[in-house]
Amino acid sequence: MDHNFKKRSCWACGKDLNIYDFLSDNLEFTPEYILKLWQLSILEFHCCECFKELKINEIEKIEKQLEVRYCSNCNTPIDIYSYSRSHNYLKIKELSELWLDEQQLIFCTRLCERSYFQKRKEKN
Repeated sequence: MDHNFKKRSCWACGKDLNIYDFLSDNLEFTPEYILKLWQLSILEFHCCECFKELKINEIEKIEKQLEVRYCSNCNTPIDIYSYSRSHNYLKIKELSELWLDEQQLIFCTRLCERSYFQKRKEKN
C-alpha cells in the first residue's frame, strides 16, 4: 500500500489533519474507501472540533422544528441535545428522522427502554 498520503488541513480552521484519526472516525467505511476519499483533491475535510460545530448547527435546525420529545415509558421531557449526546452514533439525517417522527419511540435512558419493553412483554 502506498503510504504517501495527501497532506490535509481543516477546511474551516486550517489545523493539520491526520489520516489515522480520519480512519478511526469513519469505521463504517472500509479503509480502502477512506484512503481513496482522502487522496481526492476535490474533497475538503474538517477537523473534529469544526465538524462538531457543524453538527451543533444542524441540531439547532432540528430543535427549531421540534424542541422537546417525551420518554415513551416515563414521559420525562427530553431535549435534542441530550438525546444526540446519548445517541452519538447516529448520523444527523438519522437523528433528524428519528426525532421528528413522533410515532418513533424514544427513551430517556436505556433502563427506561428496557422497562417499556418488559412491560409490553408481560402484557402479552
